[in-house]
Amino acid sequence: MKRFLLPAFALALAVNANATSFQANMFAEQQTKAQAADGSKTFSGDLSVYMDDGSEMGTTEKSQILVTKESDGTYTFVLKDFTVDAIYVGDATISKLEGNEKNGVITLEATDVDAVITNGLNGTLGINKVVMSMTASIQGDYMVANISKVNVPMEGKPLIVSAKFASKVYDSITLLDSFEDNWVKCIPWDSNNNKTAVGKTPSGWCVSNVYTSLIQFDIATREGGSNSDYAVKLKNTSYFGQKIPAYMTLGTSWATAKGMSGSNPDGGSFGGKEFNKRPDAIRFDYLRNTKKGKENATVVAYLWKGTYTQKDVPGNTAIYGDPKPYDMTDRDRNILGMPTDQGGDVTKAPDAECIATINYAITSSTNGEWETLTIPFEYKTSSTPEKINIIFAATDYFDRTKIVADNYLCVDNVKYVYYHSLSDIKLNGTTIDGFNENRTEYTVKGNMSDYKNALDCTLKSANSTKDVNWNDAKNLVTITVKGSNYAEDNESMTVYTIKFEGTGTGIHNVTSTSTNSANGAIYDLSGRQLKTMQKGINIVRGKDGKMIKVMK
Repeated sequence: MKRFLLPAFALALAVNANATSFQANMFAEQQTKAQAADGSKTFSGDLSVYMDDGSEMGTTEKSQILVTKESDGTYTFVLKDFTVDAIYVGDATISKLEGNEKNGVITLEATDVDAVITNGLNGTLGINKVVMSMTASIQGDYMVANISKVNVPMEGKPLIVSAKFASKVYDSITLLDSFEDNWVKCIPWDSNNNKTAVGKTPSGWCVSNVYTSLIQFDIATREGGSNSDYAVKLKNTSYFGQKIPAYMTLGTSWATAKGMSGSNPDGGSFGGKEFNKRPDAIRFDYLRNTKKGKENATVVAYLWKGTYTQKDVPGNTAIYGDPKPYDMTDRDRNILGMPTDQGGDVTKAPDAECIATINYAITSSTNGEWETLTIPFEYKTSSTPEKINIIFAATDYFDRTKIVADNYLCVDNVKYVYYHSLSDIKLNGTTIDGFNENRTEYTVKGNMSDYKNALDCTLKSANSTKDVNWNDAKNLVTITVKGSNYAEDNESMTVYTIKFEGTGTGIHNVTSTSTNSANGAIYDLSGRQLKTMQKGINIVRGKDGKMIKVMK
């Protein structure tokens, strides 16, 4: 599939950056502190540099770009540790960038502007700026940037290069369906063993259970032309005054009604697909149209194990007489613990349980634009699933009274998402300076031994795992986070590194003693005064004026 909000993700960015050469001057400290402020993000990823003749000079996977939204609404763009061949240029900063925000994407652009240089050539050659042209697109935690020109005013002939950047994706994606191929005949199920085909449905999916001549589902064209991509279009309809919901499911759709008036309507989905993974979310592209009236579209998904059975569910539309009952297995409402208007008793196998759910309302139109949505699962148990069902509906899936005919929902590129990142790193109970889940390298002033019992890492997903490894020889600690799908995808992994400098602004070389001798000011290991002692190591001024180390 071609695409879409961030098409430049295919860029292999270019800039030889040395991500380990942070300089400990005031500007660097200010930038680090800025990363922790609201509106500031560090993007890590592939950065490649090209000469002015187009030849590539190399690519690194550990480059970083810091973007901060300032209080006046403008943006500051910092290309960290920019290196061209053997020349360490330094941090290149562009300020006062206007951000163009549309459909969840922020675009930053600059043409031949001065980028202030710090930590590099300003200190060695007195070069305080370079001229830069760039375009960057940001969506959530992802960035791509095309740095079309960097003009470094070297003695004699200027050094002119270009660069491309793409941030690393800190979650693993598994495509479920792009809806490009394999559309097959649609034969709606009913308890009377219907054989009538109506249109086509994407293979593996089952669309709304009606077999009228009205089309509730169709192939929606993406981006036009003979090479266009395709999506599923779900459109609510009306038939002889009866409003019919449009939806599709990985299970089997069903519907029932009685008589010409369509009394006692009911329907939904039962069954699903075999599935034993624990994805953190589903992600998809969608286009929503509500021109015919305000109405929510719905995304429903659930993971479960075991079997649920409901007796005597009416399973067809009967113009005369009563619908034929059917013993339905794994009906959506039964698994989700929701009430049912029709059908008999519900029983479930001893091991049956609902493991995770999604019930999400899309509340507004996208005004003709495609958007991308990621919806997390809510996990209820730690069990391994056996089955999954996903449902996309152009209406409120669980309330048939709210159907608006001719409203539609288009869906494309349905994916499973597996997180493999940290949501927090704390040292002595305080989040590490500059923490961002997409930033993987940190430097801490102080002795590593002081922190071995004071490191607390929080996983973004309870489904992922972490391994902490202290390296005394290199004076660093690594935290390796693996997604729950790591066994199938060894790219589903992120490694965070914290380096300890050994000495610095923190307080060191203090004596350990009991709290009984301490009655003075309290500090943390970085030298900041505290009101009360925090969990971990505290530095306290004793009765004799000496600094003592207190573990709480």
